[in-house]
Amino acid sequence: MAQRAPVSFLPLRLRGHDALPVTPSTFAIAAPPHHDRRTNTTFRNFALALAAFFILPPLLLAALVIAVDPYYVFGSPSLRSFNAVRPSYEPHVLTAKPYQVWRQRPSAVALGSSRVEVGIDPRHSGWIDTDVFNFALPSSNSYAVMLAFLHAQKMGAPLKQAVVGLDFFAYNINFPIASGLAEQRFANGISDDFNAFLDEMHPNRRKSRAIAAAGTAVSTAAPAWNEALYLAVNRDVAAAVAQKLFTSGHQHYDLAGRSEHREGVSVPADWDERGYLELNPDVAAAIAAGTFISGYHHYLAAGRRQKRLGGFQPADWNEATYLAANPDAQARIALGKYRSAYLHYAAVGKREGRLGGFPAVSPMEEIRLRWPALNQGLFQLDEVFRMVFSVTAMRDAIATMLRQSEPADFDGAGVRVWHGQEAVVRTLGGPGAVFRRRLSAGAWQPWLVPPKLIYCFADPDTGVSAFDPFRFMLRRAYAEGTDLRLFVTPNQAAVRTLLIALGLGERYELWLKELVRINESEAVRAGRPPLPLWDFSDPNTITREPIPVTGDLTPMRWYWEYSHYRKETGDLILDRIFSQTNPSRQLPADFGVRLTADNIDAHLARSKAALDDWTTANAELASQIAAAAQNPKSRSRQAEATCW
Repeated sequence: MAQRAPVSFLPLRLRGHDALPVTPSTFAIAAPPHHDRRTNTTFRNFALALAAFFILPPLLLAALVIAVDPYYVFGSPSLRSFNAVRPSYEPHVLTAKPYQVWRQRPSAVALGSSRVEVGIDPRHSGWIDTDVFNFALPSSNSYAVMLAFLHAQKMGAPLKQAVVGLDFFAYNINFPIASGLAEQRFANGISDDFNAFLDEMHPNRRKSRAIAAAGTAVSTAAPAWNEALYLAVNRDVAAAVAQKLFTSGHQHYDLAGRSEHREGVSVPADWDERGYLELNPDVAAAIAAGTFISGYHHYLAAGRRQKRLGGFQPADWNEATYLAANPDAQARIALGKYRSAYLHYAAVGKREGRLGGFPAVSPMEEIRLRWPALNQGLFQLDEVFRMVFSVTAMRDAIATMLRQSEPADFDGAGVRVWHGQEAVVRTLGGPGAVFRRRLSAGAWQPWLVPPKLIYCFADPDTGVSAFDPFRFMLRRAYAEGTDLRLFVTPNQAAVRTLLIALGLGERYELWLKELVRINESEAVRAGRPPLPLWDFSDPNTITREPIPVTGDLTPMRWYWEYSHYRKETGDLILDRIFSQTNPSRQLPADFGVRLTADNIDAHLARSKAALDDWTTANAELASQIAAAAQNPKSRSRQAEATCW
């Protein structure tokens, strides 16, 4: 066997190339190239730039919104030609003011409606402290004033003093709660405290609430035939009956309608006609105009397609869990604003994402139902977030910077300053024209409001009255030792005359008596002296100010118009209730009477005599007011009132 030649490494010749020397390293596996640190740096810089592109602009825009602070929420300083005038504040005042109180935690507040907003100055020298905020909210009823007081009391450190303007219209249980008012903006626990108070004052509330939670039994009897509804829903059948092709709608249904699955045979037993109309006032107006015969007729014709709520309560609805998760809904039901938790949900709860009415569909909903206080925190967090990062906030911030030449409507202390309001009144024909137009228009808001157009102190279904929030406010003031001072709005004498012409004179007197009685009864309960309660509404030097004739553009000294009094009037009010003397102005001796149980009857008698004197001295205007109130077209149904 031939011996094998030893293996040797020979030069290799590649096609078309010279031979390459081959060494053992030729066949070694090549090491990866060295990783360049610059690659990491480049990627990191790119990622940072990308993040900055998406994050930095929103942060800069948010910083701009906070710097401009169009709603006075963040406490940014007011700088001339930048944000000294904040025109976007007024449309958001119901949202902004509770958060301003959260931030400022004032020692003293002024409370009431827009009348207090305009007339009461937080910078008056009589306040107990210099840290004062005008926390009056427009269109406030007694419930809204109570919410504001309790919120300020919980936020105060502590709340030392509050001055509250009392308006007669605010004690009409039919006066609506302002649509922008949300209890969730106020301090946690207020609604729970008020509900506990109502349970104490009205023990039957528990029973009625249990009945509502259990649900109302639905009759199993077949609903009665409804001829009018069938013909209204089926217009072609109505035409056929008119042509005598059928003797009635019922005959048509028996012969053809049943097989055609025609609707409108009857009103279902579980249909809530009253609830549907309460949630859809435009439908009620259409029924009054003759367009529809009932809410159910509208539902079949249009409401179902429009997904209107209120007529049918869902089968899986849980009244009790909704009320437990939303204590503010309990309060609104007690005040007669809604008849059930479902109607509250349909009116506002669905839009606000309220939970509790239906089974939870996620772990987060389970958590929120277990701890209802979390819902309030999330609501507030969402609102504050929107006041910084929303398109609306950015638009309002830019508008604030661009509209600095306009007159201001509010200042940072919550006062509606109304710079330029005199020019507005002049364009309307002057204060006299505004007065006479209002007192003869036939629409008597805010004292009588649609749809009921009736003044009542209490809700007939629940028994809760508009005095209950007032009483609870006093009880908390006595309990916490807050220096609470109450005053009745200085209504111009012509307004008092109108109230009498509308049949509300006796109710006004009863209102004053109840304010006195409740104040003194709560004082006895607390073992304290009664809180000071002043009446500025009787005919006196201020309220008898002559109303200019139509065409006279001269501003009134004490009033802007028929409803709002000026700061000069408010200063006199504060002079009286703070026992202050200011050499720059003279306080009329007859302006302001402190009411007590001992003097209320004599005070009302003097007021009535003084009002008779005013009527005699202003016979022409008084006759116009009486004629307007008694006009058949006047929007008043007070004569039909059966409530107290």
